[in-house]
This record gives sequence, structure tokens and C-alpha cells, in this order.
Amino acid sequence: MPQKRLVWLRHETKPFEERTALSPDGVRRLISKGHQVVVESSPARCFNDADYRAAGAELVLPDSWSSAPFQAIILGLKEVEKNTFPMPHRHIYFGHAYKQQEGAADLLNRFVLGDGRLFDFEFLTDHAGMRVCAFGIWSGFVGTGLALKEWALKKQGQCLNQEAPLRPYSDSENFIFDVKNELERVAEQPKILIIGARGRCGRGAQKFLEALKLKATLYSSADTLNRNTLPEALEYDIVINAVLLKGAIPPFLTPELLARERKLSVVVDISCDPNGPHNPLPIYNKETSFQRPVHKLNFGSELSLIAIDHLPSLLPRESSSDFESQFFPHLLEFLSGEIEDSPWERSLERFYQTVLELGLSFRDRPIEFETQPTIN
Repeated sequence: MPQKRLVWLRHETKPFEERTALSPDGVRRLISKGHQVVVESSPARCFNDADYRAAGAELVLPDSWSSAPFQAIILGLKEVEKNTFPMPHRHIYFGHAYKQQEGAADLLNRFVLGDGRLFDFEFLTDHAGMRVCAFGIWSGFVGTGLALKEWALKKQGQCLNQEAPLRPYSDSENFIFDVKNELERVAEQPKILIIGARGRCGRGAQKFLEALKLKATLYSSADTLNRNTLPEALEYDIVINAVLLKGAIPPFLTPELLARERKLSVVVDISCDPNGPHNPLPIYNKETSFQRPVHKLNFGSELSLIAIDHLPSLLPRESSSDFESQFFPHLLEFLSGEIEDSPWERSLERFYQTVLELGLSFRDRPIEFETQPTIN
């Protein structure tokens, strides 16, 4: 007989984050399979509380997951707020803790102290090492749209910051229409370079350009291999960095390079890891946000930099629905307890590996699902 699980969807606390990994329809499907779903009320989530309640979920207060029953599987999307209390549950979300990011050791130590486990979305991979669920297409799509809009606004003596805080669009058609209108106020078309064009983010960037019938120069890893900076990037109006960061690579742009005479006026860093050890754009050290989407950098002449680490939030419903369609079959696999030789096992292995690398240790509690309590 299939075991019932308790899935606890938490409220997202990151500012301007409206996405979710589980929609009301997803709740309905889980309940139809005998699982229990608790949803934290959220004024920001792109699906409203009433729809979750109608789907059969139990609604609870925001940020109450820390007191959830031990057997609850805590499902989120972005990082939890910084704190020090131990984390005893199994959590599923983007932890940003396995690439030497700032605060990673403190976060993982909370799992160690609580004997909990982190299943990071980013490391749910297939046998070939490819992620099974990602927002990359939407990151590239939105980042490219914002870069085009900032370029057009600059041509008119304006800036995207003047429209901040940026608010989500109802759908991608309205977003495309908005950017198209801004571009039509400018007599020329931008010259665009996409670095990392073959990956998810790069394909998303191309998808947006295709909607406006714009062309770009496409760089793959073969075009940047063994290169020390890309001086030809200065000849473009817009550079889109869509590279998947897996290890150390030489910088594409440096302050010294940008101090030269250049046409380049807008850079969007979709990879957005300014404080990581493998940042290929060492020209800034802090992300931008929907509150202030553009950094104005001065390297002799002004450069607009966009580096928002949750770009798909500008299209929360579409990006959430797409992500859920990728993730949901794997969630069912997880709830069934069939994690051997699966993306879940590979994500868990990365958790253990990083904990050991940091010199942390936890008591040996079996993670097999059959040893875990289930719902009565």
C-alpha cells in the first residue's frame, strides 16, 4: 500500500518573489494520490490562498514550517531567511550552498545541528548530469527583455531604475509588447552578443529575441575556451552572460578591458554569482534587484549592469507552471520513496559531500523513507 506523505509548501520571504514550486492543481493531484498538503498563506505568491484551499490544502500561517511535524517535507523555492536554529526536516529548495557561496557553511551547519537534509533543486540531475528541473529558459527570456529595455531607455536619456520597483507582468505577451514599444522609440537596433548561447539561459535569451525578430552573435563554450577576456565584446551594444557556472573560467570582461573605448553600454549577468569563486564578470560585487534593477558602473564611460538572481519572478505564473511540469513527476518519485539511483539520491550525495568538505558531521540517522513516520 502506498505510503502517505506530508508536503508543506512554505511562504517565500525573498522580496519580490512570487513564484512557487507547487500550484493549486499540483496540490489537487497530490491529494488524489493520498498525500496531505499544508500550504503557508502568502500575500505574494502568484496563486492565491483561496485556490489552494479549494484544491484541498490546509492553510496555515506564513513561516510556520519550523514547527511542522518531523515527517513533513518542506517544499520551497528560494533560500530560507538567515537564522541559527537547527533544521530537522527534509527540505527541497534552491539552497545555493554547494559552490562556496557566502553563508553556505552556516546554512549547512543548521541542517547538521538538526539532523535534517537538503535536497537542492540545482543538483537534481539525470545520469548525464543534466538538471531535471530549472528556470533557465525564463531567466534568459526575462534578462534579455530587461537588457533591451534598458538599452532603449538609455538612448532616450532614461533608465530602468526610474520604473522601479519592477512589478510582475501578467504574461509573457505583455512583457514582449512593453519592450517592443520601448524599442520602437529608438531609430536603431542593438548589436547583441550572447555568451553561453546553447544552454537553457542562452536558449531563453534567443527565444525573446526571436519574438522581436532581432539577431544576436551566439557564443558557445568553444568560442570562450582558453580565452583570457573577450575584447570583441566591446563592439556590441548589449552583452548577455548566460553561461552555466560549473568551475573556474577566465573572466569575459574586466575593469581594465572596459576602460577602453567601447560601444558596449548594457551587460546582463543571467548567471549572477558575483561573490562566487568562478564569477566570469569580476566587474561588480553585488546583485541588483527589482527594487533597483540597474547598477551604473563607471569605467571611463557609463555601463548599465543588470544582475537579478530571480529574473523569472517577473513572469511568476508562467515560469512556476513550467517549472512544476518538469518537477512534479520527480516529486511523486520522491514521495514514493524510490530515490535509489535517482536525481534525489544524486542531490543528497552532493549534500553529504559538501558537509564533509566543510568539516561538519552529523549523527547517523538513516534517510530511507521506510524508516520515516507517515501520516495516520
